[in-house]
Amino acid sequence: MEHFNLLDSFATEKLHLTLGGFYPATTVKRKFLFALSFAFNTAISWTQFLSMLTFLYFNSSKVEKVSEMLLFCMTQFAFLNKLTNFILQRNNLRRVERTLQYRVLTDVTEEEKSLLKEHVNEGRILARIYRALCFLVVVFYALFPFFDERSNGAHRFPLPCWFPFDEKNYYYQVFFGEIISIAVGAWINSNIDILTVMMCILVTAEFEILSRRILGTSTRLKRCVIQYDVLLGLVKEVEATFSKGIFVQFFCSVMVICLTGFQMLVISFTSMQFVLLIVYFSCMMCQVAMYCWYGHTVMESSDKIREACYMTDWDESDVRERKSLVMIMERAKRPAILRAGGFFVLNIPTLMTILRSSYSYFAVLQRLYSKS
Repeated sequence: MEHFNLLDSFATEKLHLTLGGFYPATTVKRKFLFALSFAFNTAISWTQFLSMLTFLYFNSSKVEKVSEMLLFCMTQFAFLNKLTNFILQRNNLRRVERTLQYRVLTDVTEEEKSLLKEHVNEGRILARIYRALCFLVVVFYALFPFFDERSNGAHRFPLPCWFPFDEKNYYYQVFFGEIISIAVGAWINSNIDILTVMMCILVTAEFEILSRRILGTSTRLKRCVIQYDVLLGLVKEVEATFSKGIFVQFFCSVMVICLTGFQMLVISFTSMQFVLLIVYFSCMMCQVAMYCWYGHTVMESSDKIREACYMTDWDESDVRERKSLVMIMERAKRPAILRAGGFFVLNIPTLMTILRSSYSYFAVLQRLYSKS
């Protein structure tokens, strides 16, 4: 048996969120610096959101302008809710970390270690792609005001916001303030998303390892029962930690995907903003798809436990081992499911529902726009 540190799988995300002041700090000496980082990141994110809401209130009669504002406003709203939930669920996050350090999960054979590494590497590749998309969104938000054909030489901002002063007199200060706010949101939001997905990947890998252990031998069946119980508890802890944030994210994603498609319809195909919207749309689709996909893999991998029990040499086992197998099989009739807010199951059908809903709202907006 070898030791595999499961916490290393999301060490990068943990580091970033700790630097942002949102992950539970373990170093007392740096708590003050983390508190300052927390205050700055929280203040600039909420200021951006409230400024956009105020601007939206004063321009609520223009359909095109409202859709442009709601596009980022809904994203920011989902991010702030997810961030607030993450802060409130710090104790659950600590429990998840403690569970991931149980020896029944971390003590693995060479083959099981290779399986874990394979799953973790897959998650890291996805993390790089998603981070690259988030980075491109920030870059294009910074560039498109200078190349936007609607500017006519005038100074434009990345986002239309309301300020209690004439922002044109402080153009560069406001411009860089907005870009920093967008970058902070993309940075923290992406790390929370990847952290959640990495948890799902680890749970999936552990369920696959459990299936192999059940098939391999019956001499460690007691350990398999313990591992199964720990994994079911881990799924509940992960759901309790991230569920509410994902629920709001799904609700907002329906609107954001719809509004992105609508904006791509009403602006010029040759504009810089159109390129921005394509990257933004790709980023949002990646965000929703990875939640649903890896939630689905957790459900599928846990569903295979019952099949693994049946495929063992149970007919040659003693009565005690048969009872243990029956107990696991009965519990495995209900696969481990991750839900968003207790309503939406994280799986592929939910992804299809989100896309269908987005298209329905898009059709309504298109009809309203064509009439006006």
